This record gives sequence, structure tokens and C-alpha cells, in this order.
Amino acid sequence: MALAAWCLTRGGLRPVVDVEELLRSGSPGWIDLEIGDLPLLEPFRDLLLGHPLSWEDASKPGQRPKLEDHGDHLFLIVRSLDTRKEWLALQLQTLQMACFLGTRHLITVRSGALKAVDEVRERLERGLAPPSEGPDGILHAVLDSIVDAYAPHMDRWEEEVERLDKEALRDPKAQVLGRILAIRKHMVKLRRLAAGQAEILGELSHGREGLIQPSARPYFKDVHDHLVSVLEAADSLRDSVSIAVDIYLNSVNNRLNQIMKVLTVMSALMLPLTLVTGVFGMNFVVIPGLHHPQGFWWTMGGMAALALLLLLVFRRYRLL
Repeated sequence: MALAAWCLTRGGLRPVVDVEELLRSGSPGWIDLEIGDLPLLEPFRDLLLGHPLSWEDASKPGQRPKLEDHGDHLFLIVRSLDTRKEWLALQLQTLQMACFLGTRHLITVRSGALKAVDEVRERLERGLAPPSEGPDGILHAVLDSIVDAYAPHMDRWEEEVERLDKEALRDPKAQVLGRILAIRKHMVKLRRLAAGQAEILGELSHGREGLIQPSARPYFKDVHDHLVSVLEAADSLRDSVSIAVDIYLNSVNNRLNQIMKVLTVMSALMLPLTLVTGVFGMNFVVIPGLHHPQGFWWTMGGMAALALLLLLVFRRYRLL
């Protein structure tokens, strides 16, 4: 995606072709681009907000969430779920977005295509007004869309854990444990990510004179509350995953106990039969009944009766 810019009006966003003109005019606006498009800003770099070190951070993916107050502007880095992947259970991936918030302009630099940004742009282009007429209203809309993207995936993870619980009870395979542990790893990563951004939103909700208007502060507080709900859901889901691990381990132990019980019963059945065959297999010259015409069948019948008697005893004491 190439560099894009919009001028914020009472009717929403209006696309701007000349970015330099937008910066010089002082009209409230939004400049959005991906990291690969940063060279397009070089011709009017002296008109842009931001310390050189901040721009260096914005150009490198993988930065941790943070908020810096530079007096005339705020610099923040947040991370969003890569919602281009409809199902994130296999691998949790995030995208970075760096924001430069000034009194008249908002500049966002993304590490990739971000669905949350596209949704905000479409809403504002349709004329939906942000909570304030300045760039802080656009920033709120973007952050709100990023946080809202967590909810459907949290619901899917919760459904997946419930399914794995049932599967662990029914058929505890090694693949089930692998999926459970993968989701627990996601929840740890997600909580660490959301906790850092909750701190940022908490500071934004208290406002910054001249950059965040008083009318926008309650909206930032609302986004902060939503993110706290995500943190609570992540904690709850992490506990559910721990329970799923216990269910899996208990199911494996129960299955192993059942197998051991069957083997024990079989061994107990074979022990007296082995004793009988061992006695009649001794190499003595004289063994009672050894040469009897029906001796073999009497012995087999006795062994069968003995086995049946043992089975009845096992059933009586609920060993089978």
C-alpha cells in the first residue's frame, strides 16, 4: 500500500493527494503508511512530527508497546492481532503500529496491512464523526478498532478449549495436549501484550493538554476498560487451559489404570491355571490320573471352572 492521507472535516475524512499541502495548511488530517513506504516521506521530512529516534523505532517491526511525551506530540507504539488470519489458534501473530499524535495531525506507520485501520478509514469516509474533531479522535477510533478485534478471537479460543476438554476426556491423544499447550502459550503472550497497551491507554485516558481534548478522554477510558476485559478473559482462559491439561493427564492416568487392571486380572486368571499345568508337567513316573483316558478333559474342565470362579469373584468385588 502506498502513502495515503486524509483531511478531517465535519463530514468525515476527505482524501488528500498532496501530503505536503496538508502538512503546510495546518488542517487536521491523518497520514497513514506502511514501513516500506517511509522513503515517500523524505521530501517533506522537515514538516513531520517526531524525533529521529522515534522514526527509527517506527521503521523497525518488533518494538514493544510504549508511550512517549515529546511536548508538542505523543509517540506511541501498539500491536494488533494479525486479523488477516481468520483463525489464530495455530500461531499468534501481531502487527506493529507506530503513531505520532500532534495538535493537528496523526501519522500512523504500520508493519503490514491492518484490518482495523481499513475499517476506521471506511467509517470516517462514510461520514461517521469521531469523538472529537481533532486527530485524537482518529487515534481513538483506530485504538478502539484494534482492541475490538481481540473479542472474536477470544471467543474462538474459548470454544477451542471447551472442545479440547471433551476430546481429552474421550480420546486423550498427544496431539490434544499439544494444542492445549499451544493455546496456553498464546494466552501468556497475549496477556503480556495487552497489559503493556492497557498501561498506555490508561495514560491516554487521563489526557494530555493540547493533544487530547477533554471530550475525547472518556472514550479513551472506554477503550482502556475494554482492554482490561481482554486481560481478564485471557486470565480466565489461561486457567481453563490449566484445567484442560489436568483433564488430559487424569484421562491418560485413568486409561493407564484401566489397562493395568485388565492386565492384572488376566495375570490373576493365568496364575492358578499355570500352577495346574505345572503340576501335571512335572517329570515324576507316577502322577495320579496321568494315564486316565479322560484325564486331559477333566483337567481342562477343572481349569475352566477355576477360571470362571475367579471371574465371578472379580465381578463380586467390582474388579472388572
